Amino acid sequence: MPPIVAYLDVLGFSSYTEKDLYGAQLLLRHQEFILQTALQDGQSHPASSYTDPGLAAVAEAHLVDSFKHFLPFSDSIFIVSESPDKFARQLSNFLISCLRLVDRAYDNPAKPEEVEITNITTGEKRVEKWYPPLWRGGIATGELAAFKAMGIENGKPVPIPNLAGMAVVKAAKLEEWAKKEKCRGPRLFCEAGFEKLFGEDIKPYFQPVKDSVSEFLWPAFLFQCGNNPQMDMQHFHDLWRPAVCLWKSKRGQPVFEHYDEFLKLLIRSFLRWAEVVGCKPEARKYVELWITADLSKELIESYLPY
Repeated sequence: MPPIVAYLDVLGFSSYTEKDLYGAQLLLRHQEFILQTALQDGQSHPASSYTDPGLAAVAEAHLVDSFKHFLPFSDSIFIVSESPDKFARQLSNFLISCLRLVDRAYDNPAKPEEVEITNITTGEKRVEKWYPPLWRGGIATGELAAFKAMGIENGKPVPIPNLAGMAVVKAAKLEEWAKKEKCRGPRLFCEAGFEKLFGEDIKPYFQPVKDSVSEFLWPAFLFQCGNNPQMDMQHFHDLWRPAVCLWKSKRGQPVFEHYDEFLKLLIRSFLRWAEVVGCKPEARKYVELWITADLSKELIESYLPY
């Protein structure tokens, strides 16, 4: 099985850096926290420690043991895996967990991303900006070489992990294509036919965008197939709520299109999951209610795919 490479790029990072370098660094620290937590969970609570198969599957999906390499640099990440199905679940849950870590920061659209932090020792208060961790990227497979290259840190030579090969080139080019084609929002793109690398329970979550490009519906992995769909359906709000708050706070701004597309991605992902588990008609009714309540009834037609 050829390796899979995901290339992820934080949306809006240059803007965050220009106006608030500390806040931009916090975004990357939040990403690091989720990675560290998943690594620690893999040590203390591996999937093999659960006797119930359902719990073991849920636990495994929230780990990162399918990540053979995780190489961040500034606002970009290269992730390599040789376990397609496990990688699809774990990459999706990594992205979901990063957003859910900070989602309460977006509850007030009048002051989006603003969080008041109190020092428990001194009682001193300070305001931080918790910017939304949302990535656009490409996923590809192909020849790959992983090696160490010589770098310099604080004037001293250090070995630095590096990657080269067509899998890297294709993943980066897919993200570049998305930017060029003005594909807004935190979407992950791959070549058409890429889904053939995956099992039957993962394949439905790839949708064609153009003849040569497909999209991976990563938010669909918020839900667990095989559980009670009626209960699982309620988890849609775990991502919908912060996404709506961000959507409201960005109206009239150039970045609004990213958050508008994020809502549409959430709906597409939710409905595809509902179709897989056999409750799509009911799911569509839920979506209509949520759009009406949180956005506008007039948007139902443009947001709901047929």
